[in-house]
Amino acid sequence: MTARRIRPILIGAAVMAALIVALVVMSIRTRPVRQSVIAFTELLAAANVQDLARARGLCSSRYLAAHPLLPAEEGGIVGLPRNMHPNFQAWRQGPHVWICPTNRVGPIYQLALEDETWKFDGPVGLLRGRGQIILDPELTRPERVE
Repeated sequence: MTARRIRPILIGAAVMAALIVALVVMSIRTRPVRQSVIAFTELLAAANVQDLARARGLCSSRYLAAHPLLPAEEGGIVGLPRNMHPNFQAWRQGPHVWICPTNRVGPIYQLALEDETWKFDGPVGLLRGRGQIILDPELTRPERVE
C-alpha cells in the first residue's frame, strides 16, 4: 500500500475511535440519570398496582422513616406519584438526581443513591416556567441537597 491509500484509512480509524470514546464517555456520564429514571418508572408501576412491598424496596430509608406507605382509596399509594409525562425532565443535582415527571412544569422528586441503587427520596420543590426551581424549605435540608 502506498502512503496515499494508508492516510484515509488512518484518518477514518481515528475518527471512529474518537466517536467510540465520545459514546463511552456520554454513556458513563448519563448512567445515574438513566438508572434513576428506570427506578422512578418501576416505582410508578408499583404504586399503580398498590404493590407496597415492591414500592418499599424502591424508596430510600429516609423517606420510609418519614412516610409510611399506605394504599390510597382512589388507587395508587399515598404520597407517591402515579404517572409520568413523555416530556419529563431529569437531571443531576449534586449527588442526587431530580425528576420532574410532568410536562416541564410541576413537582420535582429526588432520587438518592442508597446501597448502590437509586431510590425515591421524596419531593423537593416545584419546577416553574423558564426553568425556575422553587425549593420547599420544609423538604430541603442540607444533608439531602447539595
